[in-house]
Amino acid sequence: MIDIVGHVPDNEWKLFLERDSNATLHHTPEWKRFLEKTFNYEPHYLFATNDSGELAGLLPLFHIRSRLTGDRLCSVPFSPQCGCLGEREVCTALFSEAIEISKKLHINKIEIRSSAGLENFGEFCTFSTYLLPLSSNPEEIRQKVHKSARRAIKKSEQLGVTVTASTHSEDLKEFYEINRDNKQLLGVPCHPWKFFENLFTALEGYVYLYLSHYNNTVIAGGIMECYKDTFLYGYGAADPGSLHVQPYYAFIWKSIEDACRQGCKSYDFGRVSYENSGLIEFKKKWGTEEKKLCYSVYPLSSKLSLPDRDSSLFRLGNTFIRKMPLPVYTRFSDSIFAHFG
Repeated sequence: MIDIVGHVPDNEWKLFLERDSNATLHHTPEWKRFLEKTFNYEPHYLFATNDSGELAGLLPLFHIRSRLTGDRLCSVPFSPQCGCLGEREVCTALFSEAIEISKKLHINKIEIRSSAGLENFGEFCTFSTYLLPLSSNPEEIRQKVHKSARRAIKKSEQLGVTVTASTHSEDLKEFYEINRDNKQLLGVPCHPWKFFENLFTALEGYVYLYLSHYNNTVIAGGIMECYKDTFLYGYGAADPGSLHVQPYYAFIWKSIEDACRQGCKSYDFGRVSYENSGLIEFKKKWGTEEKKLCYSVYPLSSKLSLPDRDSSLFRLGNTFIRKMPLPVYTRFSDSIFAHFG
C-alpha cells in the first residue's frame, strides 16, 4: 500500500535521494528552502511511503501564482530537470494526488520538468542539455574537446586570463552586476541579487563561483552546481568588451579540471532551447553528448509557460527593457522575475 504525506525528516529525504539515480540537486530540501526564501512560492511537496513506512517516492511541487505566465503547480521552478522520483506505480499515485491538489486549489495547470509517462499528460521536447563524460585526468578530456575550443582555452591562458573559485559575497556581487548588464543588453529581466545571495546561503557546499580575471579586473563568471557525481553549469555571463580574450573558455575549463579532480563523472553544460543554434554549437565544441529534455503538462490541452520569442509583443518588450535606466531595470527585474520560474 502506498501512503502519501506532505512532510518527512530531512535525513530520510536525503537518504532517499542518495539511493535514487535520477535525483538532482533540485530535489533536495536545500533547493526547497532556497525557493521559499527567494520567491515565497507555496510548496506542495508529496512524499510516498511503502508498507514498511520507508520513503519510496517524491514529487516536489511549488505553486506559482502569476497573471503574466499563468497560475500553475511546477516541479520545480528554476531547474533544467526535476521530475517525480520512484517506481512507476508510486509516481502514478503521486501524480494523481497532484491532480487532486490542483483541482482543490483551482489551479488549472501542472508542469513537470521531466517526462511523466502518463496518457493524461502532454509532453514537449523543446530543450536539450549537453553532457561531457569526465575522467580523473583533465588532459584526457582536453584532447577530446574540439580543436577550436582548445585554441580558445590556450589563447585565454596566453593572454593572461586567470580564474579563481570563490564563495565570497563581494565576488558574487561582481558576477551579479555582469550578469545584470548582460541580461539588459539581451532585453530580458535579470536574476535579482537575492537569487544569487540566497543560492549561496541555502546551498552552501553545492554551488561554486568561478571568475575570469584580466588586467586585475573581473570580466566574466560562472556559477556551477555540484551534486553527487555531476557538475552543472548553472549561470554564466561576461563583459561583452572582453570576449576577445575568451573568458568563458577560461572559467569553464577551470571548472572542468576541478570536477575531474573531485571525482565527478559528468559535466552538464545546462539547458538550451532548440532555437538557440549558436549556444548549441558552443556546447558541442566541448565534446559533449546531447540529451533531450522532455517536459510534461496537465491537462493535455495545456502548453508550457514559455514566452513566444517570435511575437511582436516579445520584441517590443526587448526594446523597452534595453532603454530602461539601470535603477528602473533592476527594480523591474526584481518584481517580475519570480513569474518565470
